[in-house]
Amino acid sequence: MSHTTEHTGTLAELAVGTSATIVGYDGDDVVSRRLFDLGFAPGQICELERRAPLMDPLMFKVGGTEIVLRRSEASRILVKS
Repeated sequence: MSHTTEHTGTLAELAVGTSATIVGYDGDDVVSRRLFDLGFAPGQICELERRAPLMDPLMFKVGGTEIVLRRSEASRILVKS
């Protein structure tokens, strides 16, 4: 039997330069829908490219596009790595 170790968390928890696969959202509301419309869709691979000096905002690369989110928004996107 083989076991794989998967870490689940949020985009806001990623270290700069690391990637994770989006698995869903924390909540189902207008903000989650807007994040989906921006390209943060389940199954997409997302990389944290930069973090501002005060930890907010965060710059991600998803689907070949660089997008900046507030930390509060990134913390609503659930990922696995």
